[in-house]
Amino acid sequence: MHYSTGARRVACVALLLSLAACSSGGGSDSETSRQIDLSTSSLTFSAASPAAAAPAAQTITATFSEGVVNVSVLHTGNGIADVVTTVNGTTAQIVVTPAAPSTIGAGSYSGTVAVTAYFCADSACSRLQAGGSRTATVKYQVSPVIDYVAPNVATAGVSATAIIRGIGFSGFPISGVRFGGTAATSMLYISDTEVRAVYPALAAGSYPVSLDIPDHQGAITSTATLIAVDPVTRAAQTLAWPAGVGVVKSLRHDAQRDALLVATDISGGTIVRYPYAGGAWGAPTTAVVTNLQGLSLTVDAAQLLAVANTQVVSVDPETLARGTAIEAPALPTNSFLKSIEVANTNLALITTGIAESKGTELYTLVVRTNAITKLAANFNNGTLGTSADRSVINLVQGDPSLTTAPAVVAFAAGNGGISNTGIAINQNTIGPALDREATRLVLNGLNVYGANYALLGKLPTTTLAVALRPDGKRAFTYDSAAGALLVFDTSTTKNGEALPQVGAAVPLAGAPGAGPKMIISADGRTLFLAGATQLVVQPTPDQ
Repeated sequence: MHYSTGARRVACVALLLSLAACSSGGGSDSETSRQIDLSTSSLTFSAASPAAAAPAAQTITATFSEGVVNVSVLHTGNGIADVVTTVNGTTAQIVVTPAAPSTIGAGSYSGTVAVTAYFCADSACSRLQAGGSRTATVKYQVSPVIDYVAPNVATAGVSATAIIRGIGFSGFPISGVRFGGTAATSMLYISDTEVRAVYPALAAGSYPVSLDIPDHQGAITSTATLIAVDPVTRAAQTLAWPAGVGVVKSLRHDAQRDALLVATDISGGTIVRYPYAGGAWGAPTTAVVTNLQGLSLTVDAAQLLAVANTQVVSVDPETLARGTAIEAPALPTNSFLKSIEVANTNLALITTGIAESKGTELYTLVVRTNAITKLAANFNNGTLGTSADRSVINLVQGDPSLTTAPAVVAFAAGNGGISNTGIAINQNTIGPALDREATRLVLNGLNVYGANYALLGKLPTTTLAVALRPDGKRAFTYDSAAGALLVFDTSTTKNGEALPQVGAAVPLAGAPGAGPKMIISADGRTLFLAGATQLVVQPTPDQ
């Protein structure tokens, strides 16, 4: 509540005998002397997101008669941060400042600014009497924002669940989700920053993501677009490296542009890109990133993040042009950035390595701001793996010299927390493999776990590389004993025993060579293997 008095009251007292407005009598001037008018009866504020700057303050001008000796201003509502009143003669400037959007969050807020005039109730003006009163309403809308959808690529003709990320989802009742003009078949509110929705079978094309919020005025900002691509059947074949490869560090498939991205040790660190279009693979293009260790696409596939010894380098996933390089802070001597995965909040998790059995730093990178932060937790040469929907990132760690298996941990995109899975295993050269929605996890190419990290069964110890079908019901392994592809049923538990093989061994188009990495396309139709010898493209067995 703000009360404003000033020199005008002093003058009134000084001229008390000569000013009828200061008298306590009820003469004919009582009505006219008690008038008060406002320049507006309503104020409207809006902010595009909870992270936006506070809207500019607005001013109400109150005009009143000469008889007014005091003005009170009372405001209500969470959307108003402050009200300041300045009286000058027969007017008052009432400045209304809205609350910062980050303070109140998304939502629709209502408030009032009530202005009341006071008059002398007796000739000595020893007490005041309330006169005219006017009220202005204040409306303030802070909008939610949609930032990302994960996975950002859908298979045309196939219904699936998408995770929608943003902020402010708790501020308004959400009645539905739309992909372009197509309504989701179901929706589940998870938190202020997460909504899950099932989209129907869509034709190939781009589908901007939006929310149905009847109580919201105007459009909601969305930078999320689901891209539906036709499923692709690729022929079995091999792809030659552009130069000799000793080690493949990372293998990714850019489903949006249909291209393979490989981190290799060519020339001390080189990204190799193989585009696929019109039923054929194009010539590879390359970009040198010295001391390259790993790759990950951002959740919107707008950037390819490459980790080198001390830096995270942003790379254009199509042209391979280098962008910003971000130095890791407080990186210990002899350690290096090792592995990177990006969650569906577009927060990257980055492990470090060192040429000994020792715990080293774990970092996070906020892609939008390039802010890199060292976390308190240390891990022993950690290696990361994530689900296709980017909801879970698992971290395995260890060193051959260890006699006690270290813990496997999980980073949950939903709350940004790192927790112990209850699994203890000493990592080998085969990184974690997960299915689309983190219902299955394979560690060390051997142990298969369910969503709750219970051991379901085991794969052969002769596994060199592994990938899971998007639905998690099949595991595909490249087997050293068979020299071929094997398929295993992972749909049900075998209580830790050997999982059943499905069908016969499938010969590959060629041997990938030492240190193979294997991934599966988003549509589940193609397996890609990359080793020191070559890249192998293999249609997924129909099992």
